[in-house]
Amino acid sequence: MPNEVQTGTGILHGVANNGSAITMTGYATFILETSKAQHKFKIEAIEDELGFDRSLIATNANVEVDITWTPSGASRAAAAATAAFLTPLSLVTLANFSAATFNGDWVYIGDSSIDLSHKQAKMQLKLRKYDDTDQNSSLTTTVSG
Repeated sequence: MPNEVQTGTGILHGVANNGSAITMTGYATFILETSKAQHKFKIEAIEDELGFDRSLIATNANVEVDITWTPSGASRAAAAATAAFLTPLSLVTLANFSAATFNGDWVYIGDSSIDLSHKQAKMQLKLRKYDDTDQNSSLTTTVSG
């Protein structure tokens, strides 16, 4: 599809790709609706004798993303077949988002949903990617044996 027309200052508009179609491991076809990322971390406050914070320690930094889409396919049956939950802790690779924060290897952390109504179906997926690349690599690799 062609890009929207912008004048003045350029902005990031919509769920944009980088020139190639956005892909998501485990789901062959979909119509992407929203992608929301949140930066999270564990924080510990060290207090002084009067109860005031004197030091803050942040650990386990990660990004959690919620992605919402409409299942789609070449037929109604093919679209219905894509409405399925992933195996817990599955590796999901996101690619071709124009906002690079969304690209990369993620771990599926549950809280997914399939919403059916009198309109198009919606699916939502929650994923996590750790800021530390070694930690992220370890936690997106399935233990074998």
